[in-house]
Amino acid sequence: MQTVRKERKILKKLIKFSNNGKQIVSFDELGIKDKFYLNELASKGLVTIVGTKQDDEGYYTECNHLAITDEGKHYFEKRFEINKEVIFKSFWLPIGVAFVTSLLTNGVLYGIKLWLK
Repeated sequence: MQTVRKERKILKKLIKFSNNGKQIVSFDELGIKDKFYLNELASKGLVTIVGTKQDDEGYYTECNHLAITDEGKHYFEKRFEINKEVIFKSFWLPIGVAFVTSLLTNGVLYGIKLWLK
């Protein structure tokens, strides 16, 4: 799951509030003016947008608070594991394969030279 820097900053703030025991945080406390990133986080299942004021029929009239989900709390741990796997597969594995291939090739060439003498 891809996130942009502003979304990750919002998540970090929410995790700090959550660790301090505050599960529901208002947009004002987070200093958020643009709701686009909040909607993106909510669509990814990392946060839940919570309503505060209800009308007579039970519908929320203002949705101006956030609650972090369990997936949001552990997003950075998961992201670290995925990045570690990508680095291993795209960097260290090719280096290892190239090293072993060079050893085998040089060993075969050295063996052929000794055999032809």
